[in-house]
Amino acid sequence: PTMPSLLLLFTAALLSSWAQLLTDASSWWSLAMSPVQRPEMFIIGAQPVCSQLPGLSPGQRKLCQLYQEHMAYIGEGAKTGIKECQYQFRQRRWNCSTVDNTSVFGRVMQIGSRETAFTYAVSAAGVVNAISRACREGELSTCGCSRAARPKDLPRDWLWGGCGDNVEYGYRFAKEFVDAREREKNFAKGSEEQGRAVYKMADVACKCHGVSGSCSLKTCWLQLAEFRKVGDQLKEKYDSAAAMRITRRGKLELVNSRFNQPTPEDLVYVDPSPDYCLRNETTGSLGTQGRLCNKTSEGMDGCELMCCGRGYDQFKSVQVERCHCKFHWCCFVKCKKCTEVVDQYVCK
Repeated sequence: PTMPSLLLLFTAALLSSWAQLLTDASSWWSLAMSPVQRPEMFIIGAQPVCSQLPGLSPGQRKLCQLYQEHMAYIGEGAKTGIKECQYQFRQRRWNCSTVDNTSVFGRVMQIGSRETAFTYAVSAAGVVNAISRACREGELSTCGCSRAARPKDLPRDWLWGGCGDNVEYGYRFAKEFVDAREREKNFAKGSEEQGRAVYKMADVACKCHGVSGSCSLKTCWLQLAEFRKVGDQLKEKYDSAAAMRITRRGKLELVNSRFNQPTPEDLVYVDPSPDYCLRNETTGSLGTQGRLCNKTSEGMDGCELMCCGRGYDQFKSVQVERCHCKFHWCCFVKCKKCTEVVDQYVCK
């Protein structure tokens, strides 16, 4: 069982200025696209792993050399972030598609849009998640279980211990690694960390101890929330992101001064988003041609909006599903396979 969740805020120095959002031809996101060797898999005499990894800046390469065992988990975290991005935008014109090169997302990340802000945020959150969990599982030599302080609202007769996810270490390392590229550049004064933020939610998880499940004693520890909850919260921040502009002095200010100033926990953007309707090599938009749409929906996943008024084609497909499932003693479930012909629609 888990107690009510505790909200832990961890700012990860995300969106700052147009200059910071210009993604190089390759990115550390590429670590998500191919497995990273763990140190025990290195071959004697082979080329050092850090020099083989694409997309790393000089600062990130130095961190790789110091913390080689972390790199596989950075790759896992980036993959988690990308998958969550694709889930959250699965029914939007821009669906967080990846491209077949080391930039991962292509030229669309060179626009200081709210989509770019979300992508940076969710991928940084993925790294925090992966490193924190690896610490708890004893996979990294430089960290272990969480040392988070006992929550004040935890009942006095409950023990605070166990081995919790080390969110504090995960955040510190992720911030050091993800922000390394930005620290290597010379920005105008006042253009440093402004508005992007990663929210990390952690639950206090508890386990009962006692004779015959009496739960006479409870041991509790800090546990990462499901990453879907993090993605959902960042998506809410995306929907309410603040439009900013860069002043002559290199600082960010609200486009509309009637709105409240964004906090370090909000997402901000400096460029309007493309409409993502058509393929555009300049912006990196892949367009929506060939995308599935929902004929009956009036939302963004509906054929009218998804296809940008170009119309859609209808086709039939055969779907196979499990059906007529029965439980057999003991202990398995046996199902039949049922086929169904369904209508589907794709954008012209």
